Amino acid sequence: MNFKKIELCDKDVLTPFLQGADELTCELSFTNLLIWQPLYNNCYCIADGVLYLKSYDDSIETFSLPIGDIDIADGVKKIIDHLGYMPSVWAQAGKRFDEFKKHYGEHYDIFESRNEFDYIYNSTDLINLSGKKYHSKRNHISTFSKQFDWHYEEITADNLEKVKLCAKKWYAQYSDKDEELKTEMHGVELMLDNLEFLNLDGGAIIIADEVVAFSLGSKINDQIYNIHTEKALSGFDTAYAVINREFAARNAQNYQYINREDDLGIEGLRRSKLSYKPQIILPKYICTIKENI
Repeated sequence: MNFKKIELCDKDVLTPFLQGADELTCELSFTNLLIWQPLYNNCYCIADGVLYLKSYDDSIETFSLPIGDIDIADGVKKIIDHLGYMPSVWAQAGKRFDEFKKHYGEHYDIFESRNEFDYIYNSTDLINLSGKKYHSKRNHISTFSKQFDWHYEEITADNLEKVKLCAKKWYAQYSDKDEELKTEMHGVELMLDNLEFLNLDGGAIIIADEVVAFSLGSKINDQIYNIHTEKALSGFDTAYAVINREFAARNAQNYQYINREDDLGIEGLRRSKLSYKPQIILPKYICTIKENI
């Protein structure tokens, strides 16, 4: 098994595998694997028509469960044969993880990684914001509309530099202090420079010819849409509710679910994502071999 790092040119090779897995996790987005590659050293191997993914964290290899036309038990055995020992495994709740536990669960200590749980919403909820539970969100949008003369634009070559300037301003406040934010910042630059190639949608909120908020997203599979990033400049905090609704209404209407990814354990971000009333909070797990095995 020969693993190589994930690069932009691998999109057409990996996407059919990732979309074919038909699961809800943002871990199965090529764009996510690509933009987080520098931080987690995401690598892949295709062997006998099956996709194997692994990452490095502090020099420890962690493998995802195999993707493709293979029994999970056989796929994990191939990894074991390759390594000569049982690997650490990173997994998300779903059918592949259920198979893994069935065949290998007794050999592993399985720990929830709460900070990485995905927040998944009914797309109609985020588009319509109907009912009492979204009263505050509608108020945010109303307040923003009374305060500012704004409009929405799709991100195109015509406004791309304005979006990049918005992103630069936002990350200038934080990115020098946080390695994850540094990686995300470079990931946003990569996405903006490759919108069409990566099949990304982009939207922006404009006030007085300035981009004050933007969002980028793409398809995970036919069932679920992924929001990769969503930013609003300081002083325009209620713009988050506006870009959230406007972007979803234009890009996620043909999907059952919207995945807004994790909260990184950030208290304010967790409160915000919970306030949108997720339909599913998708667990993720780190599985380590038991000491007595």
